[in-house]
Amino acid sequence: MELQTSKSIFSYILDDWKLLFFLTAIFLIYLYGTSTFSFFEKKGISYIKPKFFVGSVWKRISKEMAYNEFQLYIYDYFKGKPYGGIFEGRRPTLYIFDPDLIKAVTIRDFEHFVDRNSINSNEPRYLKRSLLNLKGSEWKIIRSAITPAFSSARLKNMLPLIQQSSDQMVKFLQQYDKNDVEMKDLVGHLTLEVIGACAFGIKTDALTDENANFVKLAEQFGYVSTSRKIVLLVFILLLPQLMKYINLSFLNPEVAEELVNILKITKAERRKAESKKSDFLQLLIEAANKEKEEAEKTNSQIHLDDDTIDAQSFLFLIAGYETSSTLLSFAIHTLAIKPDIQEKLRAHIQEVSEGKEITYELLSELTYLEGFLLETLRLHPPLSRVERKCTKNYVLPGTNIEINVGDVLAIPVYGIHMDPNIYPEPHEFRPERFIGEEKNNRPSHLYLAFGAGPRNCIGMRFAMISAKIAMVSLLKNFKFSACAKTENPVIIDKSSLLLKAKSGLWVKIEKM
Repeated sequence: MELQTSKSIFSYILDDWKLLFFLTAIFLIYLYGTSTFSFFEKKGISYIKPKFFVGSVWKRISKEMAYNEFQLYIYDYFKGKPYGGIFEGRRPTLYIFDPDLIKAVTIRDFEHFVDRNSINSNEPRYLKRSLLNLKGSEWKIIRSAITPAFSSARLKNMLPLIQQSSDQMVKFLQQYDKNDVEMKDLVGHLTLEVIGACAFGIKTDALTDENANFVKLAEQFGYVSTSRKIVLLVFILLLPQLMKYINLSFLNPEVAEELVNILKITKAERRKAESKKSDFLQLLIEAANKEKEEAEKTNSQIHLDDDTIDAQSFLFLIAGYETSSTLLSFAIHTLAIKPDIQEKLRAHIQEVSEGKEITYELLSELTYLEGFLLETLRLHPPLSRVERKCTKNYVLPGTNIEINVGDVLAIPVYGIHMDPNIYPEPHEFRPERFIGEEKNNRPSHLYLAFGAGPRNCIGMRFAMISAKIAMVSLLKNFKFSACAKTENPVIIDKSSLLLKAKSGLWVKIEKM
């Protein structure tokens, strides 16, 4: 009887081996997917309880929250604690909230956190070699080579080009007099023209032809199909180690390639040209030539090869376009819903600049304008989180928490910016926060719109100067007001990593 029962069981197993194999595979996948979930518990760190596959980020994946809202949710979840953990899929990420820890990680002990966290995908080299993705000593070398492009002297030389583009923007907008317009799209034309002129010496036709190829490409660079997003999500959350074998990116690959090809043609033409320009591309070419000469003499390694030049050019174009257009469009939306601030800002600009040429020095006198732009970025940071990857083992100051090489730390930018203990009445729009004593009494590393420390945004000053000149031109020529499509508050697109208004930023524009 027992022998017959054993044979029956054995026969059942043989007949249903596919089911058994399937169940075993499911069990092993589950085991793998949850194998890291004791990470924070072992270290004695509070954490948001994870779920299989999604970890602690279901509220994001399900689009319950926009990316900036999720950063605020995490900040509030750990309210009063200096740090706390979440799981992004199976990967543990330690958030730090304490001001002293933020300063230590981003500035004081930067040598332990030199690298940004980036996707190690098998994407084209012209994407891998950008400043965002470079690591360690190589990042330092490229950053040092690029930094002179943003010196005061070079920025002063760019002012006429920025002003010329802003004047074109005024003419471009005049056709929309007394109309309702979506500002993110329109100011995107300005930022493209400015970047094209100042960085590459090229005319994009962004302010003369609404259907210019360059404009259409720039508008589509962030579009990724739903199926591609799903594949990305699976690999990022569950199989990040396999990313290095697959060409996956958050960018539209066809558009990225076409934009880079345009930049490559510009680079080739520049190398043939007899006259030299004073822009970002020229500096990169000259730095590469100098490095090549030294390498031939000393047999040293070349870092600024063609792919690396293309990578920095592409980054300047895309990052500059997205962040600057976001800043300006939210700034104009704010003017439309806060007419008292609009009038005060216009009066300030007229008082300081009336009858004067717009110079580098004059821009520094526009303190209320600067405060207005910084406050816009506080409430609407294009990126709501800063990340650093540990490059040398570290112990969090004042704790026994060990951070090992490869561990990822994150700072919730939007959470910090909305903390009433740092920014009283955080939902109120007050440019005065960034003027005089109130600005000086607040630690600089608690304003994170451009990041903090040596790995902050290299184009910060260029972005601010471009935005100031644009705002001066716009406020002297137009009045902005709310229209039927104007949202207040703005509903943010919950499917985007970058800050985007779901229905656009609509205002009514009138010539003055």
